[in-house]
Amino acid sequence: MRSLAATATVRKARAKAEVEFRSREVAANWRDWKKHLGELAEFDPMRLENHIPPHWQAGVRYAEVIIPAHGTAALAVIELPNEFEKFLRECVCIVSERTYEAKLRPYDSLLLRKGDVAVACFHQLVRAAVAGESARLGLEAWRRHNERLEQELASPADEITCSMNGSGAVHVVPAESALPDPEVLAQDREKRLQGLVAANHTTIAAVADAADVHKPDMQRWRRGELSGDSVMSQRIENVLAGKTPLKAGAAKTAA
Repeated sequence: MRSLAATATVRKARAKAEVEFRSREVAANWRDWKKHLGELAEFDPMRLENHIPPHWQAGVRYAEVIIPAHGTAALAVIELPNEFEKFLRECVCIVSERTYEAKLRPYDSLLLRKGDVAVACFHQLVRAAVAGESARLGLEAWRRHNERLEQELASPADEITCSMNGSGAVHVVPAESALPDPEVLAQDREKRLQGLVAANHTTIAAVADAADVHKPDMQRWRRGELSGDSVMSQRIENVLAGKTPLKAGAAKTAA
């Protein structure tokens, strides 16, 4: 939480919450509330707000602003939704406790024997106040996690292409997206191309002829400039994989 506190989202929320808290604290009618406190002989779970001073309601609102701000900032840092929900629960407890210690504890002496009840009610009211936003943030964490999984499953980086060179050996090639560096891609392609040429005693021009690609496109493929899903790349790969045979009597001149 300490690192998240420095984010713009949390700092802005804290500044807004501080102004709102102090305004409500100043406007709170402490004396009238204290008169009614003695009338509450028994704890009423249906009227929690009656068991805490009016300025403590401002403390609830303060925590209600701060906690979602931390959650929003954490969404960009914590990718696993289970870990995010755990963080959010801990955040509710920590912010609630710190709000009480820093802003409400000075009034403990005024609450007399009703103090423990008021503190318990305060924590419960904070949890209730942020329940809806916590659920929304938890849903957002799971939604983002699901999108990341769908992207991973759809990524060709998980696929493997097997091609057979002229010597009959199987060569395993990572998907094109797994080789984003054109230099690395070019080295891989050139190695397989030269292996086919050597094994079949043929030329690069013959490979290009069998693939029905022009010399400029062949050179672009060799330099890694053509993507793996382009038509030209697929034609060349089919020749390397043996799906498209070399033409008989192909020219022996180098490309």
